[in-house]
Amino acid sequence: MNGRTPTKAERLYISACVSEVGCVACRLDGRDIENPAVWTEFHHDPDYGSTDRNAHFRGFGLCAVHHRGVIPGACRSASDVAVRHPILSNGPRFSERYGDDAFLCAYAWEQIPDHIKEEIGFDLSISDNPPDTELHEIQSANC
Repeated sequence: MNGRTPTKAERLYISACVSEVGCVACRLDGRDIENPAVWTEFHHDPDYGSTDRNAHFRGFGLCAVHHRGVIPGACRSASDVAVRHPILSNGPRFSERYGDDAFLCAYAWEQIPDHIKEEIGFDLSISDNPPDTELHEIQSANC
């Protein structure tokens, strides 16, 4: 992953998106998800990138087909598949079908098991702001 090293809370969130939730587009299409960690990639909202403060909380999981239009074996997906980052951009079609990145991030958060949310330490679904995790981690290490 390029960008800033995720904080502990962000690592928990990214891990939950990839291993517990899987591809939000596949979920919205009604597909069952088995072993999501094997094929799920973490998508960062380009409005926040991967370096801004709390940027990693503004992402969600997508499979390679929905993220980059790549089918295992390095083949391109069918042209009617809505892809978030295609070479021949059909990103607007992806947003029309699945919603914008903010909606998909909120949807991913709803799918994360409660025990992981508790470990992360705040609740995005009620507009709770991420804690100042870097400062909190430094203070915890000094105790």
